[in-house]
Amino acid sequence: MQVMINEKKADEVIRTAPAINKISFVFKHNTVRVELFDYGTAMGWGYDVRTRVFLNGVALPFGAEHIHQRIRPLWLPAAATISNWNAVVRNAIQTITL
Repeated sequence: MQVMINEKKADEVIRTAPAINKISFVFKHNTVRVELFDYGTAMGWGYDVRTRVFLNGVALPFGAEHIHQRIRPLWLPAAATISNWNAVVRNAIQTITL
Protein backbone atom coordinates (compact mmCIF):
# COMPACT_ATOMS: atom_id res chain seq x y z
CA MET A 1 0.00 0.00 0.00
CA GLN A 2 1.36 3.41 -0.94
CA VAL A 3 0.59 6.45 1.16
CA MET A 4 0.94 9.93 -0.26
CA ILE A 5 2.38 12.38 2.27
CA ASN A 6 1.84 16.10 2.08
CA GLU A 7 5.39 17.28 2.81
CA LYS A 8 4.35 20.80 3.86
CA LYS A 9 1.88 19.38 6.38
CA ALA A 10 4.45 16.85 7.62
CA ASP A 11 7.03 19.61 8.19
CA GLU A 12 4.45 21.71 10.03
CA VAL A 13 3.41 18.80 12.25
CA ILE A 14 7.04 17.98 13.07
CA ARG A 15 7.66 21.62 14.06
CA THR A 16 4.41 22.44 15.87
CA ALA A 17 2.78 19.31 17.30
CA PRO A 18 2.51 19.53 21.09
CA ALA A 19 4.94 17.38 23.06
CA ILE A 20 3.44 14.36 24.82
CA ASN A 21 6.48 14.01 27.05
CA LYS A 22 9.94 15.57 27.16
CA ILE A 23 13.25 15.47 28.99
CA SER A 24 16.16 17.92 29.07
CA PHE A 25 19.75 17.19 30.03
CA VAL A 26 23.27 18.52 29.57
CA PHE A 27 25.53 16.63 27.16
CA LYS A 28 29.14 17.76 26.66
CA HIS A 29 28.30 21.28 27.93
CA ASN A 30 25.26 21.54 25.61
CA THR A 31 21.58 21.46 26.54
CA VAL A 32 19.65 18.68 24.82
CA ARG A 33 15.87 18.38 24.87
CA VAL A 34 14.16 15.23 23.61
CA GLU A 35 10.40 15.34 22.99
CA LEU A 36 7.85 12.73 22.03
CA PHE A 37 4.94 13.93 19.91
CA ASP A 38 1.97 12.40 18.07
CA TYR A 39 2.75 12.57 14.36
CA GLY A 40 0.13 10.16 13.04
CA THR A 41 -3.10 11.71 14.31
CA ALA A 42 -2.34 15.07 12.71
CA MET A 43 -1.36 13.30 9.47
CA GLY A 44 -4.61 11.34 9.46
CA TRP A 45 -3.50 7.76 10.10
CA GLY A 46 -3.94 7.43 13.88
CA TYR A 47 -1.73 7.63 16.93
CA ASP A 48 1.97 7.41 15.95
CA VAL A 49 4.57 8.70 18.41
CA ARG A 50 7.77 10.21 16.98
CA THR A 51 10.82 11.90 18.51
CA ARG A 52 12.04 15.48 18.15
CA VAL A 53 15.50 16.58 19.37
CA PHE A 54 16.77 20.07 20.20
CA LEU A 55 20.38 21.07 20.82
CA ASN A 56 20.81 24.37 22.68
CA GLY A 57 17.22 25.28 21.76
CA VAL A 58 17.65 24.64 18.03
CA ALA A 59 15.64 21.84 16.41
CA LEU A 60 17.83 19.17 14.86
CA PRO A 61 16.94 17.43 11.59
CA PHE A 62 14.10 14.92 11.89
CA GLY A 63 15.64 11.57 12.80
CA ALA A 64 18.60 13.06 14.71
CA GLU A 65 17.82 10.86 17.71
CA HIS A 66 20.04 8.21 16.08
CA ILE A 67 22.98 8.89 13.77
CA HIS A 68 23.26 6.08 11.22
CA GLN A 69 26.10 7.40 9.09
CA ARG A 70 29.81 7.35 9.78
CA ILE A 71 30.22 10.95 8.65
CA ARG A 72 30.01 13.29 11.61
CA PRO A 73 27.02 15.68 11.40
CA LEU A 74 28.01 19.35 11.64
CA TRP A 75 25.57 19.94 14.51
CA LEU A 76 27.16 17.27 16.76
CA PRO A 77 29.16 18.91 19.59
CA ALA A 78 32.92 18.76 19.01
CA ALA A 79 33.61 16.81 22.21
CA ALA A 80 31.00 14.15 21.38
CA THR A 81 31.28 10.94 19.43
CA ILE A 82 28.51 9.42 17.34
CA SER A 83 28.28 6.42 19.66
CA ASN A 84 28.10 8.72 22.74
CA TRP A 85 25.27 10.69 21.16
CA ASN A 86 23.31 7.60 20.16
CA ALA A 87 23.64 6.04 23.62
CA VAL A 88 22.72 9.16 25.59
CA VAL A 89 19.71 10.03 23.44
CA ARG A 90 18.51 6.39 23.38
CA ASN A 91 18.63 6.38 27.22
CA ALA A 92 16.69 9.65 27.35
CA ILE A 93 13.99 8.25 25.05
CA GLN A 94 13.70 5.11 27.15
CA THR A 95 13.38 7.25 30.29
CA ILE A 96 10.47 9.31 28.96
CA THR A 97 8.61 6.37 27.42
CA LEU A 98 8.48 4.34 30.64
